[in-house]
Amino acid sequence: MRILIFALALCIACAGQVAAQDVRLETNIFAIKGTDTLRLDTYIDYTLDVPAEGRPVIIYIHGGGFTMGHRINAAQEVFCRYMAGEGFIAASVDYRLAGFGFDQVTGEMTNPYNVSSTYETIKYACEDVVSATNYILENEKFRANPAQVSLAGGSAGAITTLTLVYDTCNGADYTKALPDGFNYAGAISQAGCVGSLEKELHWASKPGPIMFFHGSEDTIVPLGQTDLMGTLLVGTNVLSEQLDEMGVPRWTWIEKGADHVMAMLPCTDYLAEQATFLKEWVGGGKQASINTEYILPEPPSMASVEEMIKNVPLYILGSDKYLANIDWGNMEKPDEVVY
Repeated sequence: MRILIFALALCIACAGQVAAQDVRLETNIFAIKGTDTLRLDTYIDYTLDVPAEGRPVIIYIHGGGFTMGHRINAAQEVFCRYMAGEGFIAASVDYRLAGFGFDQVTGEMTNPYNVSSTYETIKYACEDVVSATNYILENEKFRANPAQVSLAGGSAGAITTLTLVYDTCNGADYTKALPDGFNYAGAISQAGCVGSLEKELHWASKPGPIMFFHGSEDTIVPLGQTDLMGTLLVGTNVLSEQLDEMGVPRWTWIEKGADHVMAMLPCTDYLAEQATFLKEWVGGGKQASINTEYILPEPPSMASVEEMIKNVPLYILGSDKYLANIDWGNMEKPDEVVY
């Protein structure tokens, strides 16, 4: 059972990082778009030697249904610090939240960017990740390897990850802002899918290796494919088959019985597996496709706030932003969790 004592949880989760003596967090503005100031947090371990070709990069994109969420979250910081300890430039990025939402005061539907489709909402996030990618590559202080830039994200961040990979392979107009010949080296999708206005996906060129995490009982992001407001959503199972047909290496991890909690869980769990994937598949050229079905006696769930605190405490309680949004008065607090 995934229960952490909250007061010590961050220290426990980071205990494996003893060898990383100098992981530095730096915040920079990478773009200003209209009234939106977009920032990224970079994590770099300066005790590690810089490879001659530069440091590999992993850009993490947060979730939140394109209406909420933030680059700052304790669980996401665990992920980034771990990857920094493995030699990566880990970056957690802002993006414009263009999704439909409800005004908390009036209860009315809001559409801050006047989007007309789900894909257009996703595209705003993708455009901002392109800007963040360019910022990292163009700043010599990071010493980034342009051939080893990968993406990772959960839920909306995973949808952004996979859609941007797909659009880059297909030369979508907004991806032309990337350097000539650039392609993302790899990707980690934590409960994501590709969003497209096409009736079916057609890959013009091959993507890099992709690692998929998904719960078998996810009812929010499809394992197969569906249509949402005129946007085709293509999930893990279909994408895995398409990668196999193209001969693209992948690692598909299905948590049996789990729901959309798999959008958050890999920020603090399975970190060694994700680092192995980035090093051996993406960086090392490993030619393998793996299916992992992981089964626990009590599958993780996000069916209630109680379950989420049991399974992903750092994600839910990991920053003041999230603490402020929890209605403690209507929540039955688990006896096993110390607040």
